Amino acid sequence: MTRQTRGDPGKIWTLEVSGIAKNYGATCALRNASLRLRPGKVHALLGENGAGKSTLVKIVVGAIQPDRGRIALNGVPTLFAGVRQAIAAGVIPIYQHLSLFPHLSVLENLSAFAIAGAAGLRARPALVPRATARAWLDAVGLGCDLDLPVERLSVGERQLVEIARGLGQRCTLLVLDEPTAALTHDETDRLFGVVRRLCAEGTAVLFISHKFDEIEALADDVTVLRDGVAVIDAEPLASLSRAELVRAMLGDMVEPGDRALPQPGGPVLTATGLRLGPADAAADITVRAGEIVGLAGLVGSGALELAAALAGARPVAAGTLAVRGEALPAGDRVRAVAAGVGYVPADRHAEGLFGPLAALQNASSSTVALFSRGGLLRPGGEAAALMPWLRRLNLHPFQPERPAAGFSGGNQQKLLLSRNLAVPDLRVLVVLEPTRGVDIAARETIHDALVEAAGRGVAVVVASSDLDEVMALSHRILVVRHGSLDGELPRGTGRAALMDRLAGRRAA
Repeated sequence: MTRQTRGDPGKIWTLEVSGIAKNYGATCALRNASLRLRPGKVHALLGENGAGKSTLVKIVVGAIQPDRGRIALNGVPTLFAGVRQAIAAGVIPIYQHLSLFPHLSVLENLSAFAIAGAAGLRARPALVPRATARAWLDAVGLGCDLDLPVERLSVGERQLVEIARGLGQRCTLLVLDEPTAALTHDETDRLFGVVRRLCAEGTAVLFISHKFDEIEALADDVTVLRDGVAVIDAEPLASLSRAELVRAMLGDMVEPGDRALPQPGGPVLTATGLRLGPADAAADITVRAGEIVGLAGLVGSGALELAAALAGARPVAAGTLAVRGEALPAGDRVRAVAAGVGYVPADRHAEGLFGPLAALQNASSSTVALFSRGGLLRPGGEAAALMPWLRRLNLHPFQPERPAAGFSGGNQQKLLLSRNLAVPDLRVLVVLEPTRGVDIAARETIHDALVEAAGRGVAVVVASSDLDEVMALSHRILVVRHGSLDGELPRGTGRAALMDRLAGRRAA
């Protein structure tokens, strides 16, 4: 992706935020935070998980109210009472966590103005013209059936529907929170083209991402939050190096390097004749003790679904699983758990977390039997077993009694991972999109934990749309296309070769 700079600076800020503070009890989320966006420019908002980015964005779009501070939109003091009010004013949020209605069709979702944070629909929405809906989808490169229920789309396809819906509104300020987390490289480029067209029309864009390549390709200005304060405030991105941005985010440098992977042992997980659908080719997969096997595929390829099937987390048309020679019926998650198969889903909110429950209870939901006697929890049992894992994964803030919904995305992912790593007889760990939407430090912590699990003899399966992640972690990579395996690539395979295989091109 090639960086582009657009237009001259505007004289009035599209958005000007100053002196914003927000506390949740004894926890300070923001203190004197600031943010300024120019019209027709892309402004990157960076920071570690827990730095205050999500809180600041929620205040800007009216989802929550600040304790103090000032917000102005196009020079006019503004404090939205809710997300619907912000949308009506042309402030369009597209969140990392999808706000679609799974039971409704693509067309009905595109017609709904109930973007994340607004109240649920009381009735089905009035439909936009089909030609209009198709044009919105075409803008993001999605050619799905308008009448298809959203629940039948992949996570990546749902993300594109969410983005298309937001781009279809009158837009003064577009807020993109990790919009590319589930998108392929080509889909990301198409989205960036749409963003550039909006900017050419004068729209200001607030872009939140942990991917520096994307930030450097798209953004004009940057603000960095650390501990609720802007340590870099609306500076031109071109004036700062990547190292300076990372240092501003973390306070000190994190230098990810090549990891030494453990030597694999004997077979642990075996899948025989696994078919996602009746028309898919049968897949035979073996994962050895201490081995990390990556599953890679484009959005809609079936890579995530195949990984979920290996954990017994989704039904299949045919096939069997075995753990250390013990046969398991495919699609039986209860039996898989009993056999020591851990699972971290791609959508941590829909499938993984219990938002209102405390972090400690979320982390213990797979291991509650370990802390029970006669159906009752043993006092202190949860804490004694799980606290070391929460500390090892650097849960921040370290408040195990805090509801899981109150943590940032990266820390929620740590809760799901600790839930599995705390199982003493863990034999297999299947992780989907392990670091989607997490910062640099959390990414390194999660990667270290996966390699450490392999070092303990766990057979690890990683399915990720982040090709750099798959290449960095895997002993070998299984390519998935059209719901079936399409070959295997060894560790050390370059990005270009992997992209060719994902697209169906083979070396001559």
